Amino acid sequence: MNDIALKILWADLGKAIAMVLGVAFSTLLMAQQAAIFVCLMGNSASHITTAQDVDIWIADPRADYFDDPGSVPVALVERVKSVPGVAYAAPFIRSSVSLDSESLVEQGVLIGLDQNSFLGAPQAMVIGSLDALRAAETFIVDRRGYGDIWPNEEIVLGKVLEVDGRLLRLVGVADPPSPFISMPLIYTSLSTASLVRRGLAPGFVVARAKDGADTKAVAAAIADATGYGAFDKESFSRMTVDYYLKNTGIPINFFITVALGFIVGAAIVAQTFYLFVTENLRHLAVFKAMGATWRQLVSMTAVQCLIVAAVGFSLGIAGASWFFETVPAKVPAFKGFYLPAGVALKVGLAIFAIALLSGAVSIQRAVRLAPAYVLKG
Repeated sequence: MNDIALKILWADLGKAIAMVLGVAFSTLLMAQQAAIFVCLMGNSASHITTAQDVDIWIADPRADYFDDPGSVPVALVERVKSVPGVAYAAPFIRSSVSLDSESLVEQGVLIGLDQNSFLGAPQAMVIGSLDALRAAETFIVDRRGYGDIWPNEEIVLGKVLEVDGRLLRLVGVADPPSPFISMPLIYTSLSTASLVRRGLAPGFVVARAKDGADTKAVAAAIADATGYGAFDKESFSRMTVDYYLKNTGIPINFFITVALGFIVGAAIVAQTFYLFVTENLRHLAVFKAMGATWRQLVSMTAVQCLIVAAVGFSLGIAGASWFFETVPAKVPAFKGFYLPAGVALKVGLAIFAIALLSGAVSIQRAVRLAPAYVLKG
């Protein structure tokens, strides 16, 4: 019976293709938007998760996310170092600055790093080295920021950039993950940062735990000893993501897009399946007159639904995969974006649920159909 069901499905190729394309479109839309949302939220904490040498972030106790930490006193560094389990601690500056080059004037993010340890520095470099920051009035910029400041120019070291009225010399280009806020990242030493913004207090104290120490326990000890907020990498990443989820309209916008993809796909597939079953009522009536049970009719429809769902889902996921394989390499705004396996799995479950539900709604009329229907007309 299932072989016959497939022959009926592919006999009307036009409607079969319409159903497959409806599922593929729904899959593509849901997978693409859901993956972009997941990656975008992940980027909000990208500096935290990729700073492999930082185990604990210490900030103002009122701070609840990475991009607006407030300030802490420099003297806090020595207090943190005195806590058992802390191997090293250093100030970490993060502040907005104005950038002025020959081609543009815009805002950037100044990141001041401890020149002894470079805790929190980018791990990957396109050109140059972190050691070059030890020279006075030098900076490293992220790769995307270089393209914003000097658009359509090859990477050349030695360029001069005015940062808050202070001229700094470029000594390297880093390749960190894309930040949530798409402004150029200007990495300098703490001494250079203090020249750019005199009196600027650190935003964080960053600390490295001793080998074998429980970072959560050390963070709790720092918080108890200093009265400041101390967070291990995982906790601070989750806090930052939660802040953007709760305090911005991004989740709602993406939810609406994904929901629309689900609704559009469900509507297309359900309507097409209903018309498909309606036009094949005579065939189903023949099967019923020949002794086919309602279970067999439901099984035939379920097979048709699953085949359409499988083909459409495969095409849609292939399209989404192609998008994330090609676009991020060409569009800086999508750098590091990918299709998470969890997103693909959940979209697949939703697609198969749509198909089976559509088939269940469509087959009800055929199940109640009297065998005598085949003799009419």
